[in-house]
Amino acid sequence: MSDQLITYTVKSKNSATVWRFKYHLNGTLNEFKVLEGIPSEVQFNWLFKKGNFPYYEQQIKEWETKLKANFEIVKGEPVLTFEALWDKYNLKVKRIESEKAFKKLKEADIIKCFLAVPGYDKYLQRKGTGKAHLSTFINQRYFEDDWSKA
Repeated sequence: MSDQLITYTVKSKNSATVWRFKYHLNGTLNEFKVLEGIPSEVQFNWLFKKGNFPYYEQQIKEWETKLKANFEIVKGEPVLTFEALWDKYNLKVKRIESEKAFKKLKEADIIKCFLAVPGYDKYLQRKGTGKAHLSTFINQRYFEDDWSKA
């Protein structure tokens, strides 16, 4: 099971470096990786010492307009399908009912579902409670609850 992540691949137009940034659906950084090349001292200083490192997705979105002369940025969308949620939720019962419920959700609610699953799982472990079917999780709108405080 992997988190649903938004990926930005950033290729420098002035050197042979390629970076990858991955963000959670809530916009916080999950991973930074150098895919090609070695960042120069100038790039390193600009990125880290001058405070340009994009910890939040909003910051890299700003790069797309402000820094397009220096970088080619390609955004990869997360997979927000029923199949991805089914795998992430990891309780393989009531599939047909779950899929019907999923199809009724708006995109914003689908994102909330993906974001809520890890907190819900931690809550269940803490309380020793059984997991609701995914159809119940969706239809009863469990994804709107704050599982960190429950």
